Amino acid sequence: MKRLSPSPALWLAFAALSLAGCTTVSLDKEGDMQATYVAGEFRMLVNADAPRTAAATSQAFKQMGLFEVKKVLKTFEADLAARTPKDEKVRVSIKEINSKQTELGIRVDVAGDKNFSRKLYERIEQNLGGAQARAGGW
Repeated sequence: MKRLSPSPALWLAFAALSLAGCTTVSLDKEGDMQATYVAGEFRMLVNADAPRTAAATSQAFKQMGLFEVKKVLKTFEADLAARTPKDEKVRVSIKEINSKQTELGIRVDVAGDKNFSRKLYERIEQNLGGAQARAGGW
C-alpha cells in the first residue's frame, strides 16, 4: 500500500497557521487602546455604526491607493474587499455590536499583514473622526 505524503503547499499553510498565533497590538502610547491580531486577521472595535464604518473603509481604500472590488452592505454588517497595487486581496468585515460600536476585521491576502492592517485601521479611524469617535462612544 502506497503512503501519500502531504504537498509542500499544505505544509506551508499549516506552518503559517500554527506560527500566526494571537498577539495584542497597542494602538496608543499608553496601551489603553488595543487590537488583536489572530491567525492573520486584525480585529478591533470602533465607536461608530456599521454604515458609517463601511463608508470610512471605502474612503480609506481610496486614500491608500487600493481598488475596491466588493462592497456588500446590510443593515448591521458589511463586507468589503479591495486589491493592492501588488494584487493582494484586502478583506474587511464589519459587524455592528450595538448602535455605537462595530467590530472591524481586516485580513490581507491569506496569511495577513499586521503592519498594513494597522495602517488601514488607523486610516478608517481617522475617517470616523479619530479620538472624537472614541470619546463619543463612552
